[in-house]
Amino acid sequence: MEQVQHAFSERVLRDMYDAVLVLDSEGNILYVNGPASRMLEVDEGYRETSEYFSLLTDNEYNNSFREAIFSALENKDETTVRKVPYMARSGRKYVFVLSSSLLYDSDVAQLVVTLSDETTAEEMTEKFNDSSQTFSTFLFGFCGSILLYALWEFLGHPFPADFLTHSVEILGIIMLVFIVKRTSLTWRDLGIRTHSLKKTVRTALIVAGCCFVVLCGFKVVCRLVDPGCFEPDAPFFDIRRFELRQILYIFTAGIQEFLARSVVQGNLNRITVGRHPKARALILSSLIFAAMHIHFGFVFMIGAAVLAGLEGILYNKQKNLFGVWIVHWVFGVCGTLLCLIDH
Repeated sequence: MEQVQHAFSERVLRDMYDAVLVLDSEGNILYVNGPASRMLEVDEGYRETSEYFSLLTDNEYNNSFREAIFSALENKDETTVRKVPYMARSGRKYVFVLSSSLLYDSDVAQLVVTLSDETTAEEMTEKFNDSSQTFSTFLFGFCGSILLYALWEFLGHPFPADFLTHSVEILGIIMLVFIVKRTSLTWRDLGIRTHSLKKTVRTALIVAGCCFVVLCGFKVVCRLVDPGCFEPDAPFFDIRRFELRQILYIFTAGIQEFLARSVVQGNLNRITVGRHPKARALILSSLIFAAMHIHFGFVFMIGAAVLAGLEGILYNKQKNLFGVWIVHWVFGVCGTLLCLIDH
């Protein structure tokens, strides 16, 4: 009968979806099922010789895990339920919901510890919180830049509009430092990745080429409607405008795309709920991007919103900042060389 009961207990523990440990009253590991074996990186099955619990808790990261186990051992008659972090010997980290209960096998009370893997859910919750914090921090800086623009208008443009552009660039640098220092967001979360970089660049160049054709067509139509628009005395495509400033514009384009994609659109993708969350995140990020260019006037803002919308679609497809960075830089430079932009 005892053998049957023992076999039944082993079968139940073995077939459980969650990780399971069985310990004696001294904290020795008596049994490890399959999921526990894989996550805790120990051998599966019953131990022929007692395996001391210190094998799993030999680093400071697992202090909470060890304390939870010993608390459960000290209070065997009570069910223990706690959320604890754990790091396996390979360095992989988990978050477990640990629960314990007594198992009577062969008239010996043993402690059954069940570990539910909540790592993915915990990471998602942490990223949601960090994304919310990042976006709200950005809004403080964004509202500050709008107030700076209002002050600039109120004082009658006391300094060049470029200073307002530089304030946005400074905001981008501040946000990058904030994200790296204060959040769990990774470079991958920010869209800064080198995976499939050649494909990303190739697609971006094709999109940029299409944008150039569209800009040329736009100028042709505008010239037909109003021959005097866009500096009629200048060449259709004025390569002389390509100076050091156009080369350095690549940094401005990169910072602006970091704000628009990594800080705004990416975080909105993570925190927006309801129907069509990505579409709403894309539209809102495009409007915010347009508002960043308020000092250039209404027409420029409309163009910025359209460009941001197209880049937002590309970013959702590629999940890579480098692609939209290239498109933004090429679009800005071509707009200047076509005399569509006078800065």
